[in-house]
Amino acid sequence: MIILEDIATWPQDIIDYITPDIFRIGQERELELTKNLEGKSWLSAIPDSMYVQTQKQLAIMLRSYSIKAYHCTRLINPEKVLKTGLLPLSRQMLAKGLSNVAPILVSTEDSFEAEEELRDFVRSDAFKNQQGLVWVYLTEMQTQQYDCQDLSEYYGGRTLRAALFNKRYKFHPLLKRLGVPVVIACRVQIADAPAGQVEELAKLMLDHLLNDAAGYSARPIMGELSVNTAIPATNIFEVKEQLQDTLL
Repeated sequence: MIILEDIATWPQDIIDYITPDIFRIGQERELELTKNLEGKSWLSAIPDSMYVQTQKQLAIMLRSYSIKAYHCTRLINPEKVLKTGLLPLSRQMLAKGLSNVAPILVSTEDSFEAEEELRDFVRSDAFKNQQGLVWVYLTEMQTQQYDCQDLSEYYGGRTLRAALFNKRYKFHPLLKRLGVPVVIACRVQIADAPAGQVEELAKLMLDHLLNDAAGYSARPIMGELSVNTAIPATNIFEVKEQLQDTLL
């Protein structure tokens, strides 16, 4: 399993593939960066660029591995994840989340109104673009950043909040009252992510190795994946509750 912040966990076959040509690859990248500052691209005229080809090959190689990742959310029963794992976003999941909000709604009319908002949302492109996915961050540092804390501020995460956005003055305060902010550490199969995201991960790792070889100071490593399958309970390492006064 790859732990992105710990280069000792990176696959040896990837290191061995890059090492023999690492300085030439680094030179190509530096030329491209220089041209970018001029509003141009050096690599666009080099179809067999070693820098580009290496990224493509790394993306292929990475699909054989898993990576440690982190899911940020707010849950009513955090320990349940250790039994159920993480499920892809679905209409049923949103409906279940809304049912947990129902007991603290002021009136039956509010409940009908929330259900109507949810029905409209699941017909939208915003829901279709997220349906069937589990989003994760790829470094622990990201769990301390604004994006993760924002996800942990509202029960139901980003999607339920988006579903109720048109009546946010009424429903968003309730979503802040439910559940516990958690960071869930888990194992994710890289092959379950879209090809474009795997290519971005390959570039991220390659650039990190090039920076290290060039003697550049360490830079934060950050990335995301959206996997299109459930993350089983056996792949959940830890469900860590967050101190709420540091998140709100």
